[in-house]
Amino acid sequence: MRRAADASRRNGVPMLAQALAYSLFLAIPATALVVLGIFSLVADPSVIEDVVNRAGRVMPAQATQLLEQSLRRSSESTGSSVAMTVVGFALALWTTTSAATTLMSGLTRANDREDERGFMRKRLVAFAIVGALVVAAALVVSLLVMGPYLERWIGSSLDAEGATAWAWWTVQWPILLGGLLFVFAVVLFVGPDSEQRTWKLVTPGAVAAVVLWLLVSGGFALYVAHFGSYEKTWGTLSAVVVTLVWLWATSAALLFGGEINAEVRRVVEGDPERTAATPPAPRHLSSIT
Repeated sequence: MRRAADASRRNGVPMLAQALAYSLFLAIPATALVVLGIFSLVADPSVIEDVVNRAGRVMPAQATQLLEQSLRRSSESTGSSVAMTVVGFALALWTTTSAATTLMSGLTRANDREDERGFMRKRLVAFAIVGALVVAAALVVSLLVMGPYLERWIGSSLDAEGATAWAWWTVQWPILLGGLLFVFAVVLFVGPDSEQRTWKLVTPGAVAAVVLWLLVSGGFALYVAHFGSYEKTWGTLSAVVVTLVWLWATSAALLFGGEINAEVRRVVEGDPERTAATPPAPRHLSSIT
């Protein structure tokens, strides 16, 4: 952990997290076009308030305000939903894979390498990373946002609301943690351009990334709700500021997980005492010498 923290500072993880957060933020409008287009086609506007209330449990309040405004505008203009979905899908595909390539560069730097993959290979790997992150987002939304609706429906169907609620609360957290652990392990394995050993579900970096993300998300949401003054300072821009800070913290957790895995790899390879002031040369220079 100490060496990973030193390596994070040396490799500029805070700066890389800023770049990744900006890329992710640019991907939000395009992704929202797809979600809003589908939502306006199949959803009843009356459920918007309930969905936003559930989303507020796992998202900062300002971010949920953006979601609510977008959902309401989308439900009022259903005529353009199909075009919105098609255009949004194309933009979302490009912007999300661009954000994934930024993450790949940070994870490769953690392993003291330079990314030498070609354009097409980078995009294919980025597409796989985006798919993994979509699975993580779907888990969070389905279990923490939409889960209570499904739990009540199952409970009323079985005429056992109390037992169903207890069973759902008991099962959802292991499923959520296991799913996030799987997704983070996949991202940290395929992201860096470096030779790695066989893939493992449980790695120190994936565990650290999941724990840090949960702590950061919960702690930051609590801070914004009770101690922050973003809305007083930034007004209508507070939603943007809070979302960017949250994305930066999420990106830093993922990148730090990559640094931990890189330090574990160095220990396994017999090089635990690397000098912080003189990082190794990039891979292409080493191959030349």
